[in-house]
Amino acid sequence: MTQLHEHAPSCTGIFNQGYFSVQLRPGNPFARIAVDQTTEETVKKDTQTAGGTRGFSLRQGAVSRYYLTADKRAAALRQLRETILVNGSDTSHGKHPDLSTSRIKRDESGVTAICDLLENDWTNPFADDPSCLLSISTGAGAREDVSNDLLNALQKGEAAYQSFQKRLKEGTGFYDTVKKLNLKTFGKIKQKVVKATNKEIVLRADRQLFATMILIAKTRNLDMQLVLCHPLGPLPWSLANVEGQ
Repeated sequence: MTQLHEHAPSCTGIFNQGYFSVQLRPGNPFARIAVDQTTEETVKKDTQTAGGTRGFSLRQGAVSRYYLTADKRAAALRQLRETILVNGSDTSHGKHPDLSTSRIKRDESGVTAICDLLENDWTNPFADDPSCLLSISTGAGAREDVSNDLLNALQKGEAAYQSFQKRLKEGTGFYDTVKKLNLKTFGKIKQKVVKATNKEIVLRADRQLFATMILIAKTRNLDMQLVLCHPLGPLPWSLANVEGQ
């Protein structure tokens, strides 16, 4: 390849233009392969034997005689393969498998099935008039109370702000805590309730868990790498997600 510009300047110009693939058979579209793979499919394939050189002999004389006549055998084998392709008895290399009639019908039926599923069975969350709010991550539909809180979250937050502002202007309850609205979200849909010691416990991720772990680790002089080896949640994430599913 370093002397290609001297021995084959035409090939050098073609390579410089970016043509690094070869079309072996003009009747087989979409079958261009790389140059190095072409040598594997032509020259080396015609000269190879089962098991390589060790497959027939390890003697130096036999190997030398083999390679002295390898080009003759390769040429004869190439002519035999070309004759088979011309006669049409080898149909596996005459036509691309993706262009066969059976493959085309199978691909068309697969595309039709996917389109039918998307248009008729699934609900489009981005439609102009969706039937209900849908979670993009889980695909679950929201209940009426959850939809009401999600759609009116801005108005409820503005009302809470106006109430807080009015209280400050009146000068009463300055140190009172600001009540949380506790609006329902998609996380409320998949919550699981279990009974333990005659009490109902909702399985959900605790947002204060990480801060609590840091505080305990700092107080007890624990190694944070060892602490963070454990899952930061009430359940291992391999068994459940944040919604409790």
